Amino acid sequence: MLSCVCGISLYFPIFGYLSKLHGSYGPVVRLWLGPTQLLVSVKDSSVIKELLTKAEDKLPLTGRTYNLACGKLGLFISSFEKVKSRRESLKLFLDEKLSVGSIGSSFKIIQVVLDRIDSIIARDFLDCRSFSQHMAFNIVGSALFGDAFFDWSDASAYEELMMTVAKDACFWASYPLTPFWKPDYRRYRAQCAQLKILTQVIVTKSRNQNGVLSFIDHSSHQRSERTINDPCRGVSHVDGVISRPLNEAAEGPLSSEEEICGNIMGLMLHGISTCANLIGNILTRFALYPNLQCQLHSEIVADCSELSELKLDDVLRMKFLLATVCESARLLPAGPLLQRCSLQQDVNLNSSITIPAGAILVVPLYLVQMDTSTWGDDACQFNPNRFLEKNINLEEILGTAHKGSNGINLFTNECDETESFLPFGSGSRACVGQRFAILGIAMLIASLLRSYEVQPHPALSKEMESLVDSNSLHHLPNPKIILKRRSI
Repeated sequence: MLSCVCGISLYFPIFGYLSKLHGSYGPVVRLWLGPTQLLVSVKDSSVIKELLTKAEDKLPLTGRTYNLACGKLGLFISSFEKVKSRRESLKLFLDEKLSVGSIGSSFKIIQVVLDRIDSIIARDFLDCRSFSQHMAFNIVGSALFGDAFFDWSDASAYEELMMTVAKDACFWASYPLTPFWKPDYRRYRAQCAQLKILTQVIVTKSRNQNGVLSFIDHSSHQRSERTINDPCRGVSHVDGVISRPLNEAAEGPLSSEEEICGNIMGLMLHGISTCANLIGNILTRFALYPNLQCQLHSEIVADCSELSELKLDDVLRMKFLLATVCESARLLPAGPLLQRCSLQQDVNLNSSITIPAGAILVVPLYLVQMDTSTWGDDACQFNPNRFLEKNINLEEILGTAHKGSNGINLFTNECDETESFLPFGSGSRACVGQRFAILGIAMLIASLLRSYEVQPHPALSKEMESLVDSNSLHHLPNPKIILKRRSI
């Protein structure tokens, strides 16, 4: 969605082209996109780690895309220095959402999402992509807005409008001159304005109901936090405690209501895109590979009986489940390329490579994450067990040496190759929601498989059945699935 290299990916298949160039010229390729615009593509994992650490800025076009879709915002600007503190606040907010201390609210989010989905599960079949998008929308929305999100009557309209705005954002942002004369562009801007109005509605509702976002008194420029202290309210109680980090992340230098709404819209768009892609990937594999689903269900039942309440510590023990989420992200990342740049200074790498300021730096994820020299001869195949082997450290992937409340270590293996796992980026501009996405989706899948079995629609096409035999799906189909409730 918005996380791709906007503009470039719209006009030619750059990934296939870069693949050919790397095959001919090695792990570092320089390509002139125009008289003054240099693109440097890197696929060597040792160089990538250094590159992503030193090149801290984003392409200006990425910021223009978010500004066009969301209006004024400060979370997605190009300069790292200008956004560093807000990124740290946002990471704190998201990590606290899925910490052991907030276990009640975390699983309340998941359970309410499943209860809300019961109404559409009653249909004969579900479109996997739309279903995954709907789950991602509810998970991200409830994490940001708390209980107020679940009884919001405009939630469905908000979801539909948000997906429409996201779909066309890169296209309109790619114009060097704003095409105000085009009727379609004016129509798009009207949709963006309506999306902003709905965002303001849910932000206000959330403040009034759970105190998720701090209230800004513009007349005095003083901040007062509204905290609900009723422990029975679950989500809102925790959100009130951690409202300051989200508020600091959402606010910009002017602390304006417009910028807060813009940042919230940007978070929603980015989070939904990432989570929906990963959820859909996993559900599709369940439909295609019944044995994978059976193995996961056995692990879930073994670590938590079907009659007991599922806890975060239980999910942290489900190593094969976490490995499945990571392997799915490895094979089908949210976008084909990681992109960075250094706006002000040249990037000098230890390998005697100097990249001039302003150059577009990209990492072709499909090449790096399917490199047989790193991931083995079966690099193109779906194999979650590779994340349970000694050279992969899932603890590092989760971004923290996490221990459960009962002292259980999450993973204990040594790590040599984790730096080649990049679906969430790496370095200073890595996705701050990596841990939230992996653990949140693992919690969702665990809760879903406890109650339902994912089955392919009987009319599954012959073409899809033939893909199953290859066991190396790079471009997964969008199957129709059926969720059958398990008998207890």
